[in-house]
Amino acid sequence: VPDLRETPQVLEFVRNWSSYGFGSVLLFLAFGTILTLVLQSSSATMAITLIMCANGWISFELGAALVLGENIGTTITANIAASIGNTQAKRAAMSHTIFNVFGVVWALVLFTPFLGLVGKVIELFGLPNPAAEGFAVSGPNSPGSTAALYGLSMLHTLFNLINTLVLIWFTKFIEKAVVWIIKAPKNQEN
Repeated sequence: VPDLRETPQVLEFVRNWSSYGFGSVLLFLAFGTILTLVLQSSSATMAITLIMCANGWISFELGAALVLGENIGTTITANIAASIGNTQAKRAAMSHTIFNVFGVVWALVLFTPFLGLVGKVIELFGLPNPAAEGFAVSGPNSPGSTAALYGLSMLHTLFNLINTLVLIWFTKFIEKAVVWIIKAPKNQEN
């Protein structure tokens, strides 16, 4: 990750894209998806997100949007890998995509309450709520920086936990959708 303090034009570019309210959330969601696709690693993109948030280059809210985008981007990698596989591999990858895209949709619809939940959980650890009004990171080693790091990690964990607890009840519907989207060749059974 380049040191944005030494390349102020990059930092200014990021700041310009962070002033559009919920539109910025959608932009950073797309950026997280594309960056994960390019890097082929949601872990590397998550590390970049953590660094940007811990240094105060982006807000916790925009870091959360990047994390949600990373969850979509990581499914693209699975679909690329499955593209040369058999029908079952393609369906498994598509299931992963449906799972994460559905999760991102509900997380966007409930974005503010979801970030509030993440913040309340982080407060249980004795850290400031990174989703609170006026929350700011005052430096890389500040309590705000630590709260932002824990907050993004907790957001990722809660996103996957809640998504699993909701979608476990819709496994048959996901299966039907995937079979409908990815048809088996005529000479192969479903």
